[in-house]
Amino acid sequence: MKLRVFLDTNVFIYAFEFPESNSYKIIELLNKGIIEAVISERVIKEVMTYFRKFYNKDMASSFRDYLLRTCTIVFHSEVKQDMGLYKEVIKNKDLEQLTVVKKYGIRFLISYDKDFEKCDEYFTPKSFIEYINYEPSTTEF
Repeated sequence: MKLRVFLDTNVFIYAFEFPESNSYKIIELLNKGIIEAVISERVIKEVMTYFRKFYNKDMASSFRDYLLRTCTIVFHSEVKQDMGLYKEVIKNKDLEQLTVVKKYGIRFLISYDKDFEKCDEYFTPKSFIEYINYEPSTTEF
């Protein structure tokens, strides 16, 4: 059975920017069908914004298409009512991501964002790679 994980925005960005990173290894696992990735609508928007800003519109569109093809998307409207449950736990910018993880019982929230450290589901890319007994890269991300 595939491990179901939530991938935060920075995993996709680090995977692209740093091919020797643990984030890249996680995306390879996704591409090989070893893990199932869940993302929120906010992750799609953040990834597109990053690639539009630092690359171009076509690169942003390519990433959007990739995310739609490879990940399960949870839309804001699906978690909007539950987000209030976690307002005291996390900053607003991460609220949608945490709510998706909690609402759908996702065991792994993979991110390189220390704001998630209080959450039991939080794994850095490196700690996740180690958890599944793969050889990690030296980077934490």
